[in-house]
Amino acid sequence: MQKTILIVGGSSGVGLELAKHYVAEGHRVCITGRRDPHLPGAVFFSLPIGASADEMLSGIDSLITVFPGVQTLVYSMGFLQRGLIDALDSQALLTMTHVGLVAPMALASRLKPLAPTPLKLMLVTSSSQYTPRAQEPAYAATKAGLGMLGASLVRDSGIGKVLVAAPSGIRTPFWSGTDEDTSTMLDPGWVAKQIVQLSSGAFKYRYAKLLRNPARVEVVETLDNSFAPIT
Repeated sequence: MQKTILIVGGSSGVGLELAKHYVAEGHRVCITGRRDPHLPGAVFFSLPIGASADEMLSGIDSLITVFPGVQTLVYSMGFLQRGLIDALDSQALLTMTHVGLVAPMALASRLKPLAPTPLKLMLVTSSSQYTPRAQEPAYAATKAGLGMLGASLVRDSGIGKVLVAAPSGIRTPFWSGTDEDTSTMLDPGWVAKQIVQLSSGAFKYRYAKLLRNPARVEVVETLDNSFAPIT
């Protein structure tokens, strides 16, 4: 059955690999990101997620109008600025907060009442979700918040199943311009394949870590459909 899938952060990396998979399966796919990947069979929408909350929220409202009927939200967008907290300027802090947390919350709040079926969420976080790092205070905080957002939304009876996937470093353009050694990082195609597998089947909530050296999946928690939401 054809599904309508919105992938936020689909210009490259895991988001793009997931988009390729779902397009190949015949689903209706919309990609947002920093640039158009020109993926045949997918729609691209330029969504401004940055320091300006007004522009971001206006863009989200426009996106929902242009691409209606979303059944699955895949959120894989990331933004990283490293430095101790006093070295991060206000624009960096606002952008990280908007990209990492405000945008997925705003999307979920708008998509839930419009979805033709209970909205399914696939939230791609990071090992920073559970690993504190002095040079990534805002990034780690937003990733932890995104994971908790998923764990909280699953307790909403109006939400469908929720997957939170936390990869541990992926070889993508995300690291361009940094001195990060990506040689041991996870392949985005492999990560996307694991996310597809983790999201399949009957469950209400699943949280998994995608680890490296060696590449492997650790399912931390799964709640089945008999889970009674806490209201």
